[in-house]
Amino acid sequence: MNARSMPPLDEEFEASANKLMLVSYESESALIGSLLYDARQFDVVSDIVQAKDFADELHATAFGAISAMAHAGKAIDVITVHEHLQGRVELMALNDLHNCGTSSESAVRRYAEIVHERALSRQLVAVVTQARELAADHTLPIGERVDKVSAQLASLAADGPGDEWVSVDTGMDEFMADLDARCSGNGDPFLPTGLHALDLQLDGGMRPGELIIIGARPAMGKTALAMTIGMHGAKLGQTVAMFSLEMQRADLWQRQVAMEAEVPLSKIRQPHKRMSNADYDAVTAANLRLKRLPFYVTDRTGLNINTLRTKTRSLKRRHGLRLLIVDYLGLMHGTNPKDNRTTQLGEVTRSLKELAKELGITVLLLAQLNREVEKRVDQLPMLSDLRDCGEIEQDADIVLFPHRPIHLKPSLGPEWQSYATLRVAKQRAGATGDLHLRYTGPFVRFGNWHGEKPGTAPHRQDDDFE
Repeated sequence: MNARSMPPLDEEFEASANKLMLVSYESESALIGSLLYDARQFDVVSDIVQAKDFADELHATAFGAISAMAHAGKAIDVITVHEHLQGRVELMALNDLHNCGTSSESAVRRYAEIVHERALSRQLVAVVTQARELAADHTLPIGERVDKVSAQLASLAADGPGDEWVSVDTGMDEFMADLDARCSGNGDPFLPTGLHALDLQLDGGMRPGELIIIGARPAMGKTALAMTIGMHGAKLGQTVAMFSLEMQRADLWQRQVAMEAEVPLSKIRQPHKRMSNADYDAVTAANLRLKRLPFYVTDRTGLNINTLRTKTRSLKRRHGLRLLIVDYLGLMHGTNPKDNRTTQLGEVTRSLKELAKELGITVLLLAQLNREVEKRVDQLPMLSDLRDCGEIEQDADIVLFPHRPIHLKPSLGPEWQSYATLRVAKQRAGATGDLHLRYTGPFVRFGNWHGEKPGTAPHRQDDDFE
């Protein structure tokens, strides 16, 4: 162990009441000195700081050399770093830094955290400065200016330390604790969809960190399926949010009321002509129930992925969040409008998957299918039908395809009126297959189907949707 006295930690970062400190030269010196004193400390801090985080040019140059030498497996001390830099830094300066070092891992890691925090503080000042400049630049639309600042803030918030390596020994302790909790009926990580066949296929429901794609041709019920799942989650007390890029929020409220009140949507749209007193009473009662649900909607159009991330993080901080619905992929934009459409959509799906992991939520992303599906005899969707972007399949944990045969073939008998198929086309951690669901068109919702497929056996059409 090192017998020399340890430099004091920079307490001013947290405690200064007089001025904002954007640089801690003491922490920078102590960090570089510690790496020169004991090169093994580089592994303790390499996930926190980079050369660009140092405000002092000497410190940045020294850290860059140490980093390059560490990755090359070279010995690191005052002499070798001086030789590596070929005289760009004085030997005496490196020696003075060496004298500031310590072998305490906890202290060295804290020095690195302070250096990184101060670097982020300086970046935040730069963003604020640019925001002031953009505020005065009326040559750009206000939406574009806000998005530029939001993108920079989102990037700044994401610029943090990486996850630590975890040994299998620790991992098994975590696994058994989680298993014991779930065996006792507590701590289940999944969120049920309320559709029994789907929950069974998904081994309980939707898990945090998952990106789930709902893909279909128009009018097959993508939004209805997403809202059926979202409403069930909200009734379980979980916060649900929906980016409705295609439908205005007033239309979503009407759909929610139709689902909850079991009053046909057509009556709600023309109440003066079609709604009875009993219908009105049912709608009023449903309205009171719906007001208690933690379900949030925004119908802002033209969103790019950075703006969506910023708004989602904000909602998560203020209200919590468990399920995010994005309706739909085709109306999303990447961060660079000059990129081709495939590149932009690939960026969106990757970013939504990362956001699901970061926030510990499930993301339901709706997507259109190619017209090729309509050219096949059975017209049942396949993964290759996902439109515009092959990366959708790659990034998704689960892909669901709702399909209503009677929509494509109206001549089918009345027993097909409420029948729908839900194809689980991909499930990263489970089986795929086709499920039977009930679609109630007037109430624009999906529910549970009892019995066999129409035309194969008698079945009951009652729905126990909750």
